[in-house]
Amino acid sequence: MTTSLRWREARQKQPHRIFLRDCFVTAFLAMTFSILLFSCGQDKKTIVIPSDVLSKEKMTEVLTEIHLAEAEVNMKTLPDSIATEKLSFHQLFDKNKITRAQFEKSLSFYIDHPELLNEVYEQVLNELSKMQVVRQ
Repeated sequence: MTTSLRWREARQKQPHRIFLRDCFVTAFLAMTFSILLFSCGQDKKTIVIPSDVLSKEKMTEVLTEIHLAEAEVNMKTLPDSIATEKLSFHQLFDKNKITRAQFEKSLSFYIDHPELLNEVYEQVLNELSKMQVVRQ
């Protein structure tokens, strides 16, 4: 039995586990990236989030939804498949009443302040963990 055939059978039997695994893999990579940035060493000081940047809570909400949407697209596309599904964030931005420019500016701000990005991703992981508990 080939690996792709076993993968397809496992996916059909337990799609929610694969979905959650993909969510956590994405979140883990993002968290690792933020920790690496955080460890570069910046002085501890209070950082004021500008008014045109999404709050930590809103950024957490948006990033959680983005990771869930990415995982959903990944579940619909088989690894050996030629066809891929495109991920569009327009509906997600509309739902959260933000623009792509706001999100990009906010993401740039948080990347420039890795300690804040780390705090946001800790909350993203918490939200994904809560969702996993509910699904089990």
